[in-house]
Amino acid sequence: MTTTGTSLDELGTRRLHLGELVATGWRLYWKVLARFLVIGLLVYIPINIGLTLVPVGEWIDKYGLRGFRMYMRVIQLLDFLFGTIATLGLAKLVETTVRGETLSCWSALWHALKRWPAALGTGIIAGLILLGLFLCLIVPGVIWSLYYSLALYVVALRGLSGKAALDYSKALVKGQWWRVLGLLLVFELMGLAAVLILGVPFYFTPDHPVLDVIDNTLGDLAAALGMVLATVLMLNTDYLRQRQTPPALPALSAPASAPLTADSSP
Repeated sequence: MTTTGTSLDELGTRRLHLGELVATGWRLYWKVLARFLVIGLLVYIPINIGLTLVPVGEWIDKYGLRGFRMYMRVIQLLDFLFGTIATLGLAKLVETTVRGETLSCWSALWHALKRWPAALGTGIIAGLILLGLFLCLIVPGVIWSLYYSLALYVVALRGLSGKAALDYSKALVKGQWWRVLGLLLVFELMGLAAVLILGVPFYFTPDHPVLDVIDNTLGDLAAALGMVLATVLMLNTDYLRQRQTPPALPALSAPASAPLTADSSP
């Protein structure tokens, strides 16, 4: 069975399968990309400039694998502290588009900045809970990590924070743990594939900090596809849970390179 692109009002009427989620997320990504560019560039360029100042080569030469892990922790910390702003703004752009509303990039950025402290606080609480679970047993830590995987989108779109946002995320995932795990893995792989494809030209350029910043920033913008897909998954699940069906919307247009059809077979 083939569908000509899932209409956005269907997000609140039934559970979408992988093909429909990807088709919808792909169209939304192109729909919000121009406005997200402003937020993404303001957030990702400073992060990537900061990463060029990290002496990763010296760390690896001195500490070996431990030095590489130190560098990855720096990346994770910067992404947590500042990359969160981009995710919050992107999620807001996606849902307002789904609801047929127009939100400027500056309004989305302002919304992200307002929700930023709540997102950081929620992330810290989640980290402490997961640390305790992992110290006790590995399996509970893995299970609860997935339960909390949608918490950032809950913070961005539902006005919750802390344990309330984590519990909301758990309620969304509960009953479909394996499905959410599979979908999020696919979304991550799609984002990674987009990063690798976009970075191909930089494999043949000389090693230079400016080129590194451009390469990494473009990669971050491409990886945003995975965040859009995760937002669509969260919205589909939440609309069904709350019975909040968005109004019927006109079909979204996409660039010529973005197909509007998807195989809807299971």
